[in-house]
Amino acid sequence: MIFLCQKDVYTSMKDLNSHPTVRNLSSSAVVTLPPSHISASWLRQLAIEAGADDVGFVSLSRTELDDQRTDILAALPGAKTLLSFVVRMNRENIRTPARSTSNLEFHHSTDDANEIAREIVRACEGIGVRALNPSAGFPMEADRWGEKMWTVSHKPVAVAAGLGQMGIHRNVIHPRFGNFILLGTVILGSEVEEEARPIDYNPCLECKLCVAACPTGAISPDGHFNFSACYTHNYREFMGGFTDWAHTLANSRSDTDY
Repeated sequence: MIFLCQKDVYTSMKDLNSHPTVRNLSSSAVVTLPPSHISASWLRQLAIEAGADDVGFVSLSRTELDDQRTDILAALPGAKTLLSFVVRMNRENIRTPARSTSNLEFHHSTDDANEIAREIVRACEGIGVRALNPSAGFPMEADRWGEKMWTVSHKPVAVAAGLGQMGIHRNVIHPRFGNFILLGTVILGSEVEEEARPIDYNPCLECKLCVAACPTGAISPDGHFNFSACYTHNYREFMGGFTDWAHTLANSRSDTDY
């Protein structure tokens, strides 16, 4: 056990007070506090210049985010507002049956979304606003396997922020860009002067083309959605450990062997 006498404490404090960082802070005549409210027009322009194709804002206190609030506050304590944005994708690159082409479009658009969010966060930090950008896609919180493995559910945030409505295929349909979008979210530690509301109609025509095209039968004509079928199909090559588990299960001779 180490004991510090009063003299030692005084000497330590004296050394700390002479540290350049402490001296610089002490010599500042004005202490700049982070703004309690941010201009919506400034944020929107910031996001558009960073590469976003559409932007919306929603307060964390909104009822649409009740089931997400705990996770969001765990990621950024004191969070007040969510900035939701859209990245438009190239249509024919997604429509093509060539998987290499469509995968390339998804990967590059996801990279774009993450870069846009990082630029927004950097600019917000520059004016003293705490901000955080969760990953645009590919759930990474693998310690939560079997449960929610992502920080923010981008789709309901985008709907609340007026960027579209959910179709029966469970994708957000933007009123201008349709299905060919990816979504990003930035969590902000300050309130925004104005926020959006959901659009008052659903662009989904319920033509059931998505039902016919779904390779796993995850979408039923009556609107029922088989989440596990979709989730397993889309992430079978990306989720760490899943392939190993499938091999172990397939090669096991019995439950005891497994």
